[in-house]
Amino acid sequence: MSDDEIVLPWIDEPMNVEEAVEALGQASVDDGEHLEELEARIERLERLVDSLQDGSGVECPECGSEEEVYKAGVGAAKLANDGGLTDGSADALNRESHVCLDCQESFTPSFK
Repeated sequence: MSDDEIVLPWIDEPMNVEEAVEALGQASVDDGEHLEELEARIERLERLVDSLQDGSGVECPECGSEEEVYKAGVGAAKLANDGGLTDGSADALNRESHVCLDCQESFTPSFK
């Protein structure tokens, strides 16, 4: 390898400075495109998670909690995951649109 050659970590062979600068520039462009794609995908996934977990700022009429209020389907999944989904709670979740995991009450809020 001569003094005017550079070795880039992801390329096995030494290259001259001009080629190395061009390779770095292309890698930067490629990385930027991938980063934009990843950021867009993360935003979509965050919106999906929010829509699944969002109790729409609903307050539990039983205990007043807003932190652990979920739409019934998500609440059922969380209860099932924790081993707390019973036949009775499944029936209640089928009748109601929301559930509060703080007090284990299902309800349908009245939106005024």
